[in-house]
Amino acid sequence: MSETNSSYPFASAKITSLEGSLITKDKLNRIIESKDFDAAMRTLGEIGYAQPIMTGATFEQMIDKELALTDALLKEISPNDTFIMIMRAAHDYHNLKVLIKMLMQDKNLEEAELSPGNLAVDTLRRAITDNNYYDLPPHMTDAMFFIDKRFAVALDASIIGVAMDRAYAKEVKELMAQMDDELVTKYFNAYFDLSNIIAFMRIRVSGHTKESFEDAFLHGGTIGKRTFSDAFELADESVMGEIAKGDYTAVLSPAFDEYQKTGRLYMMEKAKDDYLLSVLAAKRHDMFGVGPIMCYYTAKQREAAAIRMVMTAKLGGIDSEVVTKRVKELL
Repeated sequence: MSETNSSYPFASAKITSLEGSLITKDKLNRIIESKDFDAAMRTLGEIGYAQPIMTGATFEQMIDKELALTDALLKEISPNDTFIMIMRAAHDYHNLKVLIKMLMQDKNLEEAELSPGNLAVDTLRRAITDNNYYDLPPHMTDAMFFIDKRFAVALDASIIGVAMDRAYAKEVKELMAQMDDELVTKYFNAYFDLSNIIAFMRIRVSGHTKESFEDAFLHGGTIGKRTFSDAFELADESVMGEIAKGDYTAVLSPAFDEYQKTGRLYMMEKAKDDYLLSVLAAKRHDMFGVGPIMCYYTAKQREAAAIRMVMTAKLGGIDSEVVTKRVKELL
Protein backbone atom coordinates (compact mmCIF):
# COMPACT_ATOMS: atom_id res chain seq x y z
CA MET A 1 0.00 0.00 0.00
CA SER A 2 1.23 3.51 -0.80
CA GLU A 3 1.81 5.46 2.40
CA THR A 4 1.39 8.85 0.70
CA ASN A 5 -1.36 8.19 -1.81
CA SER A 6 -3.48 5.56 -0.08
CA SER A 7 -7.00 6.68 -0.95
CA TYR A 8 -9.67 5.31 -3.24
CA PRO A 9 -10.13 8.59 -5.17
CA PHE A 10 -6.38 8.68 -5.89
CA ALA A 11 -6.44 5.04 -6.99
CA SER A 12 -9.48 5.67 -9.21
CA ALA A 13 -7.80 8.63 -10.88
CA LYS A 14 -4.64 6.60 -11.49
CA ILE A 15 -6.63 3.73 -13.01
CA THR A 16 -8.58 6.13 -15.24
CA SER A 17 -5.30 7.45 -16.63
CA LEU A 18 -4.20 3.90 -17.49
CA GLU A 19 -7.39 2.42 -18.93
CA GLY A 20 -6.64 3.80 -22.40
CA SER A 21 -3.69 1.44 -22.68
CA LEU A 22 -5.82 -1.70 -22.22
CA ILE A 23 -6.12 -4.06 -25.17
CA THR A 24 -9.61 -3.54 -26.56
CA LYS A 25 -11.60 -6.04 -28.60
CA ASP A 26 -10.73 -4.11 -31.77
CA LYS A 27 -7.02 -4.24 -30.98
CA LEU A 28 -7.22 -7.94 -30.19
CA ASN A 29 -9.03 -8.55 -33.48
CA ARG A 30 -6.12 -6.90 -35.30
CA ILE A 31 -3.81 -9.51 -33.76
CA ILE A 32 -6.22 -12.34 -34.53
CA GLU A 33 -6.54 -11.24 -38.15
CA SER A 34 -2.76 -11.01 -38.68
CA LYS A 35 -1.73 -13.40 -41.44
CA ASP A 36 0.75 -15.38 -39.34
CA PHE A 37 2.63 -15.47 -36.03
CA ASP A 38 5.34 -12.98 -37.06
CA ALA A 39 2.73 -10.51 -38.26
CA ALA A 40 0.84 -10.96 -34.99
CA MET A 41 4.01 -10.18 -33.02
CA ARG A 42 4.51 -7.00 -35.04
CA THR A 43 0.90 -5.98 -34.38
CA LEU A 44 1.35 -6.64 -30.67
CA GLY A 45 4.24 -4.19 -30.67
CA GLU A 46 2.37 -1.64 -32.80
CA ILE A 47 -0.56 -1.44 -30.38
CA GLY A 48 1.87 -0.71 -27.55
CA TYR A 49 1.72 -3.87 -25.48
CA ALA A 50 4.56 -4.21 -22.95
CA GLN A 51 6.44 -1.23 -24.34
CA PRO A 52 9.28 -0.53 -24.25
CA ILE A 53 10.36 -4.13 -24.58
CA MET A 54 13.74 -5.59 -25.44
CA THR A 55 14.36 -6.61 -29.03
CA GLY A 56 13.63 -10.26 -29.65
CA ALA A 57 11.39 -10.71 -26.61
CA THR A 58 8.91 -13.57 -26.76
CA PHE A 59 5.21 -12.93 -26.31
CA GLU A 60 5.44 -14.72 -22.95
CA GLN A 61 8.13 -12.27 -21.83
CA MET A 62 5.90 -9.41 -22.93
CA ILE A 63 2.98 -10.83 -20.95
CA ASP A 64 5.19 -11.34 -17.89
CA LYS A 65 6.33 -7.72 -18.04
CA GLU A 66 2.78 -6.39 -18.20
CA LEU A 67 1.60 -8.58 -15.33
CA ALA A 68 4.58 -7.60 -13.17
CA LEU A 69 3.80 -3.92 -13.74
CA THR A 70 0.15 -4.51 -12.89
CA ASP A 71 1.06 -6.31 -9.69
CA ALA A 72 3.37 -3.48 -8.67
CA LEU A 73 0.58 -1.00 -9.35
CA LEU A 74 -1.80 -2.94 -7.11
CA LYS A 75 0.67 -2.71 -4.23
CA GLU A 76 1.33 0.96 -4.91
CA ILE A 77 -2.20 2.34 -5.02
CA SER A 78 -4.45 0.01 -3.02
CA PRO A 79 -5.54 1.64 0.26
CA ASN A 80 -6.38 -1.75 1.75
CA ASP A 81 -3.73 -4.36 2.54
CA THR A 82 -6.29 -7.16 2.90
CA PHE A 83 -7.51 -6.44 -0.62
CA ILE A 84 -3.95 -6.82 -1.92
CA MET A 85 -3.67 -10.18 -0.14
CA ILE A 86 -6.95 -11.37 -1.64
CA MET A 87 -5.99 -10.46 -5.18
CA ARG A 88 -2.46 -11.86 -4.94
CA ALA A 89 -3.34 -15.13 -3.19
CA ALA A 90 -4.03 -16.86 -6.51
CA HIS A 91 -0.35 -16.40 -7.47
CA ASP A 92 0.81 -18.23 -4.35
CA TYR A 93 -1.32 -21.29 -5.01
CA HIS A 94 -0.47 -21.34 -8.70
CA ASN A 95 3.23 -21.12 -7.86
CA LEU A 96 3.04 -23.96 -5.37
CA LYS A 97 1.21 -26.19 -7.86
CA VAL A 98 3.95 -25.57 -10.42
CA LEU A 99 6.75 -26.26 -7.95
CA ILE A 100 5.21 -29.51 -6.68
CA LYS A 101 4.74 -30.81 -10.21
CA MET A 102 8.31 -29.85 -11.11
CA LEU A 103 9.57 -31.71 -8.06
CA MET A 104 7.61 -34.78 -9.13
CA GLN A 105 9.35 -34.58 -12.52
CA ASP A 106 12.81 -34.16 -10.94
CA LYS A 107 13.18 -30.70 -12.48
CA ASN A 108 15.29 -27.90 -11.03
CA LEU A 109 12.96 -25.70 -9.00
CA GLU A 110 15.24 -22.72 -9.56
CA GLU A 111 14.27 -22.77 -13.24
CA ALA A 112 10.59 -22.11 -12.54
CA GLU A 113 9.50 -18.73 -13.93
CA LEU A 114 6.99 -17.60 -11.35
CA SER A 115 5.36 -14.33 -10.33
CA PRO A 116 5.51 -13.67 -6.58
CA GLY A 117 2.22 -13.36 -4.73
CA ASN A 118 1.94 -12.68 -1.02
CA LEU A 119 4.74 -15.19 -0.46
CA ALA A 120 8.24 -14.99 -1.91
CA VAL A 121 8.95 -17.72 -4.44
CA ASP A 122 12.04 -18.68 -2.40
CA THR A 123 9.81 -19.33 0.62
CA LEU A 124 7.73 -21.76 -1.44
CA ARG A 125 10.81 -23.46 -2.90
CA ARG A 126 12.31 -23.89 0.55
CA ALA A 127 9.09 -25.38 1.92
CA ILE A 128 9.02 -27.91 -0.91
CA THR A 129 12.69 -28.89 -0.85
CA ASP A 130 12.96 -29.01 2.96
CA ASN A 131 9.58 -30.66 3.41
CA ASN A 132 8.89 -28.04 6.09
CA TYR A 133 5.64 -26.13 5.68
CA TYR A 134 5.46 -24.02 8.80
CA ASP A 135 6.38 -20.77 7.04
CA LEU A 136 3.28 -21.17 4.88
CA PRO A 137 -0.23 -19.90 5.70
CA PRO A 138 -2.35 -22.38 7.70
CA HIS A 139 -4.62 -23.52 4.88
CA MET A 140 -1.67 -23.98 2.56
CA THR A 141 0.15 -25.95 5.25
CA ASP A 142 -2.87 -28.20 5.70
CA ALA A 143 -3.02 -28.75 1.94
CA MET A 144 0.64 -29.76 1.82
CA PHE A 145 0.19 -32.30 4.61
CA PHE A 146 -2.89 -33.65 2.81
CA ILE A 147 -0.89 -34.05 -0.41
CA ASP A 148 1.95 -35.80 1.44
CA LYS A 149 -0.51 -38.18 3.05
CA ARG A 150 -2.13 -39.05 -0.28
CA PHE A 151 1.23 -39.35 -2.05
CA ALA A 152 2.30 -41.92 0.55
CA VAL A 153 -0.37 -44.14 -0.98
CA ALA A 154 -0.05 -43.18 -4.66
CA LEU A 155 1.57 -40.36 -6.68
CA ASP A 156 -1.61 -38.91 -8.16
CA ALA A 157 -0.87 -35.46 -9.61
CA SER A 158 -4.57 -34.60 -9.76
CA ILE A 159 -4.57 -34.36 -5.96
CA ILE A 160 -2.35 -31.27 -6.18
CA GLY A 161 -4.93 -29.12 -7.92
CA VAL A 162 -7.77 -30.35 -5.71
CA ALA A 163 -5.88 -29.66 -2.47
CA MET A 164 -4.53 -26.27 -3.55
CA ASP A 165 -7.84 -25.03 -4.92
CA ARG A 166 -9.65 -25.97 -1.72
CA ALA A 167 -7.01 -24.24 0.41
CA TYR A 168 -7.15 -21.15 -1.81
CA ALA A 169 -10.93 -20.95 -1.40
CA LYS A 170 -10.67 -21.21 2.39
CA GLU A 171 -7.98 -18.53 2.57
CA VAL A 172 -9.88 -16.11 0.33
CA LYS A 173 -13.11 -16.69 2.27
CA GLU A 174 -11.37 -15.73 5.52
CA LEU A 175 -9.81 -12.63 3.94
CA MET A 176 -13.18 -11.64 2.47
CA ALA A 177 -14.71 -11.74 5.94
CA GLN A 178 -11.92 -9.50 7.24
CA MET A 179 -12.37 -6.96 4.46
CA ASP A 180 -16.18 -7.06 4.48
CA ASP A 181 -16.57 -5.35 1.10
CA GLU A 182 -19.78 -5.85 -0.90
CA LEU A 183 -18.11 -5.99 -4.33
CA VAL A 184 -15.30 -8.32 -3.26
CA THR A 185 -17.82 -10.63 -1.59
CA LYS A 186 -20.14 -10.68 -4.62
CA TYR A 187 -17.27 -11.35 -7.01
CA PHE A 188 -15.70 -14.23 -5.09
CA ASN A 189 -19.03 -15.79 -4.14
CA ALA A 190 -19.79 -15.93 -7.86
CA TYR A 191 -16.27 -17.13 -8.65
CA PHE A 192 -16.54 -20.11 -6.31
CA ASP A 193 -20.16 -20.89 -7.21
CA LEU A 194 -19.46 -20.92 -10.94
CA SER A 195 -16.21 -22.83 -10.46
CA ASN A 196 -18.12 -25.48 -8.51
CA ILE A 197 -20.81 -25.71 -11.19
CA ILE A 198 -18.21 -26.21 -13.91
CA ALA A 199 -16.27 -28.75 -11.81
CA PHE A 200 -19.55 -30.56 -11.14
CA MET A 201 -20.26 -30.78 -14.88
CA ARG A 202 -16.69 -31.81 -15.73
CA ILE A 203 -16.66 -34.60 -13.16
CA ARG A 204 -20.02 -35.89 -14.43
CA VAL A 205 -18.81 -35.80 -18.05
CA SER A 206 -15.62 -37.68 -17.17
CA GLY A 207 -17.61 -40.44 -15.47
CA HIS A 208 -16.21 -39.91 -11.98
CA THR A 209 -18.29 -40.40 -8.86
CA LYS A 210 -20.28 -37.99 -6.74
CA GLU A 211 -17.65 -38.48 -4.04
CA SER A 212 -15.00 -37.16 -6.45
CA PHE A 213 -16.94 -33.92 -6.73
CA GLU A 214 -17.48 -33.70 -3.00
CA ASP A 215 -13.71 -33.97 -2.53
CA ALA A 216 -13.14 -31.16 -5.06
CA PHE A 217 -15.92 -28.86 -3.79
CA LEU A 218 -14.72 -25.33 -2.99
CA HIS A 219 -16.09 -23.73 0.16
CA GLY A 220 -16.59 -20.03 -0.38
CA GLY A 221 -19.65 -19.60 -2.56
CA THR A 222 -23.37 -19.49 -1.83
CA ILE A 223 -24.41 -22.88 -3.24
CA GLY A 224 -23.95 -25.63 -0.66
CA LYS A 225 -22.38 -29.01 -1.32
CA ARG A 226 -25.70 -30.72 -0.55
CA THR A 227 -27.35 -28.99 -3.53
CA PHE A 228 -24.76 -30.45 -5.88
CA SER A 229 -24.82 -33.89 -4.28
CA ASP A 230 -28.62 -34.11 -4.59
CA ALA A 231 -28.41 -33.16 -8.28
CA PHE A 232 -25.53 -35.42 -9.25
CA GLU A 233 -27.60 -38.29 -10.63
CA LEU A 234 -30.07 -36.12 -12.56
CA ALA A 235 -30.22 -36.09 -16.35
CA ASP A 236 -28.43 -33.26 -18.16
CA GLU A 237 -31.67 -31.53 -19.11
CA SER A 238 -32.67 -31.29 -15.42
CA VAL A 239 -29.39 -30.64 -13.66
CA MET A 240 -28.83 -26.96 -14.48
CA GLY A 241 -32.24 -25.99 -13.12
CA GLU A 242 -31.24 -27.49 -9.78
CA ILE A 243 -27.77 -26.03 -9.35
CA ALA A 244 -27.86 -22.71 -11.28
CA LYS A 245 -30.35 -20.24 -9.84
CA GLY A 246 -30.88 -16.49 -10.26
CA ASP A 247 -28.23 -14.71 -12.30
CA TYR A 248 -26.41 -17.98 -12.90
CA THR A 249 -29.27 -19.29 -15.03
CA ALA A 250 -28.91 -16.51 -17.59
CA VAL A 251 -25.13 -16.62 -17.39
CA LEU A 252 -24.76 -20.33 -18.06
CA SER A 253 -27.80 -21.29 -20.16
CA PRO A 254 -26.32 -20.46 -23.62
CA ALA A 255 -23.03 -22.16 -22.70
CA PHE A 256 -24.90 -25.19 -21.38
CA ASP A 257 -26.81 -25.41 -24.68
CA GLU A 258 -23.44 -25.40 -26.44
CA TYR A 259 -22.23 -28.18 -24.16
CA GLN A 260 -25.29 -30.31 -24.98
CA LYS A 261 -24.51 -29.93 -28.69
CA THR A 262 -20.75 -30.52 -28.52
CA GLY A 263 -20.04 -32.27 -25.22
CA ARG A 264 -17.42 -29.61 -24.45
CA LEU A 265 -17.40 -27.31 -21.43
CA TYR A 266 -15.11 -24.52 -22.62
CA MET A 267 -17.95 -22.08 -23.30
CA MET A 268 -19.05 -22.46 -19.68
CA GLU A 269 -15.59 -21.33 -18.58
CA LYS A 270 -15.91 -18.36 -20.92
CA ALA A 271 -19.37 -17.53 -19.60
CA LYS A 272 -18.04 -17.64 -16.03
CA ASP A 273 -15.19 -15.27 -16.70
CA ASP A 274 -17.31 -12.91 -18.81
CA TYR A 275 -19.87 -12.66 -16.01
CA LEU A 276 -17.21 -12.02 -13.36
CA LEU A 277 -15.75 -9.20 -15.43
CA SER A 278 -19.23 -7.69 -15.86
CA VAL A 279 -19.69 -7.68 -12.06
CA LEU A 280 -16.53 -5.59 -11.74
CA ALA A 281 -17.22 -3.40 -14.78
CA ALA A 282 -20.43 -2.20 -13.13
CA LYS A 283 -18.28 -0.62 -10.40
CA ARG A 284 -15.31 0.47 -12.50
CA HIS A 285 -16.07 4.18 -11.99
CA ASP A 286 -16.86 4.03 -8.26
CA MET A 287 -14.17 6.39 -7.02
CA PHE A 288 -14.86 5.61 -3.36
CA GLY A 289 -14.41 1.84 -3.47
CA VAL A 290 -12.21 -0.98 -4.72
CA GLY A 291 -14.14 -1.30 -8.00
CA PRO A 292 -11.72 0.60 -10.29
CA ILE A 293 -8.63 -1.17 -8.92
CA MET A 294 -10.23 -4.62 -8.91
CA CYS A 295 -11.68 -4.15 -12.38
CA TYR A 296 -8.40 -2.94 -13.89
CA TYR A 297 -6.33 -5.64 -12.18
CA THR A 298 -8.68 -8.37 -13.37
CA ALA A 299 -8.90 -6.86 -16.86
CA LYS A 300 -5.10 -7.04 -17.15
CA GLN A 301 -5.16 -10.73 -16.19
CA ARG A 302 -7.89 -11.30 -18.80
CA GLU A 303 -5.92 -9.32 -21.38
CA ALA A 304 -2.85 -11.48 -20.76
CA ALA A 305 -4.86 -14.69 -21.09
CA ALA A 306 -6.40 -13.48 -24.35
CA ILE A 307 -3.03 -12.56 -25.85
CA ARG A 308 -1.55 -15.89 -24.77
CA MET A 309 -4.44 -17.75 -26.40
CA VAL A 310 -4.23 -15.79 -29.64
CA MET A 311 -0.45 -16.04 -29.98
CA THR A 312 -0.45 -19.75 -29.13
CA ALA A 313 -3.16 -20.26 -31.75
CA LYS A 314 -1.04 -18.41 -34.30
CA LEU A 315 1.87 -20.71 -33.56
CA GLY A 316 -0.41 -23.72 -33.99
CA GLY A 317 -2.06 -22.48 -37.15
CA ILE A 318 -5.54 -22.50 -35.62
CA ASP A 319 -8.26 -20.85 -37.67
CA SER A 320 -9.06 -17.24 -36.71
CA GLU A 321 -12.80 -17.91 -36.48
CA VAL A 322 -12.20 -20.60 -33.86
CA VAL A 323 -10.04 -18.23 -31.81
CA THR A 324 -12.58 -15.38 -32.06
CA LYS A 325 -15.34 -17.63 -30.74
CA ARG A 326 -13.31 -18.89 -27.80
CA VAL A 327 -11.64 -15.69 -26.64
CA LYS A 328 -13.17 -14.19 -23.51
CA GLU A 329 -14.58 -10.68 -23.19
CA LEU A 330 -12.24 -7.80 -22.51
CA LEU A 331 -13.01 -4.65 -20.57
